[in-house]
Amino acid sequence: MLADIKSGWPHRFIAGSLCLDFVNTIDLPGTSKERDLLADYDALVTWSVARGTMRAAAGEKLLRLAKTAPAAARHMLAEALTLRSAIRRLAESAQANGDLMPMLAEINAFLVRLTSPPRLLQIAHQRRAAYELPGHELAEPLWPVLWTLSALLVSEDLDKLGTCHAQDCRAIFIDHTNNRSRIWCASDLCGNRERVRRAYRARQVNRPPPKTG
Repeated sequence: MLADIKSGWPHRFIAGSLCLDFVNTIDLPGTSKERDLLADYDALVTWSVARGTMRAAAGEKLLRLAKTAPAAARHMLAEALTLRSAIRRLAESAQANGDLMPMLAEINAFLVRLTSPPRLLQIAHQRRAAYELPGHELAEPLWPVLWTLSALLVSEDLDKLGTCHAQDCRAIFIDHTNNRSRIWCASDLCGNRERVRRAYRARQVNRPPPKTG
């Protein structure tokens, strides 16, 4: 059940912005172990509920709707993946001080289809809120992504984007440290793995050669 999905989602949300957490739904990108966490429309809905952008009841409605309109659901998933790719390109360009204007047309094509943000509802037993999405349109999982993306693009946080330095990880996040010193998506995850990897390499380099004769 979607009501119990939050504890079962395979990744923590560490980006500092909903739209960037959406970008980070590819695990180990660009490697032989790459895994897309949004493999189908159901996974997109599951991510939305796990991230807290919609209530489980609305997610259940969308899952039922997707079963009655599988072709439309596949199309919406393709739209979601196109949007995710566009946001990543935009974030990477922003980090490189590149020109964002060529990408804004693609983003605006999504924004013009948006409805106004709905009212907020408190999530039970949590000190946070969720959007009151009705669960009537297959596009609803993309709406909070676009609302938060538009807020990011007009904020100073756009100048604070970083990418995890760990091998095989390209997670994007907002770096709120005073001196822009954050290099891991999460110090206790990628940071620990990289420290172990580097220590192993150092031991290999400093290992004495085997004795001969």
